[in-house]
Amino acid sequence: MFSFRTTPLLEQEDLTLRRGRLAVLDDDTAWHPGTGEYLFYTLARYRNAVRLSSLEDTAVLAQCQGVVIEHQPTGNRFDPFLKALRAFFLEQNRSDTPLSVYIIDRLNPSGRCVEGGHYDGLPHKHGLTMGEIANMYYSEMNATFPLHIISAAANDAARELMPWSIPQPCGFCGLFSEVFMSGAWLWNGTNVSCGEGTVRPYEMFGAPFMKRLERGRDLAWGDALTWNDVDSPVYDKAVYMRWCSFTPASGLYAGQECYGFQMIPNPGETGYNSLLHTLRLMRFVAGNCPEFAFNDRLDSLVGNEVMMAYLRGEVDYDALREAVKTEEQKWLRKAKKYLLYDEPLFRVK
Repeated sequence: MFSFRTTPLLEQEDLTLRRGRLAVLDDDTAWHPGTGEYLFYTLARYRNAVRLSSLEDTAVLAQCQGVVIEHQPTGNRFDPFLKALRAFFLEQNRSDTPLSVYIIDRLNPSGRCVEGGHYDGLPHKHGLTMGEIANMYYSEMNATFPLHIISAAANDAARELMPWSIPQPCGFCGLFSEVFMSGAWLWNGTNVSCGEGTVRPYEMFGAPFMKRLERGRDLAWGDALTWNDVDSPVYDKAVYMRWCSFTPASGLYAGQECYGFQMIPNPGETGYNSLLHTLRLMRFVAGNCPEFAFNDRLDSLVGNEVMMAYLRGEVDYDALREAVKTEEQKWLRKAKKYLLYDEPLFRVK
């Protein structure tokens, strides 16, 4: 049984919600301005609720009749919660005594734009809310357990807070995160820092060995070109590239000075595709820094053979762009039937 509900959770009359024992899974983003507290504490005052540490916490789930989930997604397939949610749905669908599942939906901080190849069920930037992803998982497995999505329009946190107001553990920390994260995450498959451990994760990238790319040093394309010149192999009119250095406090190269670039959106331009730009940047760094290397995570992060072939120098950019376009169009057609809101998905043309 599936339902999409437009009234707040506490106003609903389900016996499971009113009299059952509820497992509550929330995180730091599940703070509500209307109550001034986190979801769990609100439910604990009015309902028989126990906090859930993860969807794998079977000891707690076995004592409950329902589970309430509120998680602010990133809008990218790299969110580890998505895999956990799908596994939980599969388990509930096999169970003889499934729980009633309630998902309090939130707006997607990355918006409705789609980027990348369709891999492992989702493209790099998928455009869906958590509720819509849950709808897709539920439909694809022909599930029958009770699933109820509480509309973002019924959620005061979704109505009154910007989706990135409360930082997420994955480093999605502001407006520019949604511009760059779907592509910049791929640096985790290399020995270049994606800015993790700085105040600008995914907006910067660099490594100690990239100092050779500093203007006036060993520039492969000559001193006449800049990173914002239209003839540069990494130029994108929607983004400015600022040479910088940074020292991560954690993550790759923690405590070491890295040299690289800050990416700054050009407010007068639209049509930026972070995935395509990052792949171009990676191929450029690979061609100009002999120390640059992939690691064993890259193939799964990229998730597409044409993209990997581009990084290996086996296909050109036109072939890459056409392959990505095809994959994005496939996803737009598939995802349309799982949308719960009027705003459509789109891709950059």
